[in-house]
Amino acid sequence: MNCPNCHASIPDDSTSCPSCGQPVIHVREVVDAELVDHPRQEQTGRGFHQRVVFMQSHSSQILPSCQMGIITLALAFAMALKFGLLACIGFLVFAGIARVITFFIQIQTAMMGRPVNPLLLQILSWFCGWSRVAWLAS
Repeated sequence: MNCPNCHASIPDDSTSCPSCGQPVIHVREVVDAELVDHPRQEQTGRGFHQRVVFMQSHSSQILPSCQMGIITLALAFAMALKFGLLACIGFLVFAGIARVITFFIQIQTAMMGRPVNPLLLQILSWFCGWSRVAWLAS
């Protein structure tokens, strides 16, 4: 098996790449038994089956969305303490806009077959929101 990130050879049962450290997503193929065992299959000689792909990730590096929301609210509270209530509201507005933009980025990259870690996008949006509001508040 090869790593999807660095293309290094890795063991089949590993949960992360020893070279680059990226988590490995194991894909398994499931064949629908009803369609494979269809009675017409024996008559025609052609087998018709449907493939379904399930992706499993053994990675716990991605924060659940509820924890990202808690961190966003904590940053907004810190913004209120440092710059005031209007800065807190501005940070929450920028965070909401960034959430929509990162959602569309995640969809686009997933459709292209290169999904991006949502934590990286969230950290970037927190940094951009904090820097914009701090710049406007000063």
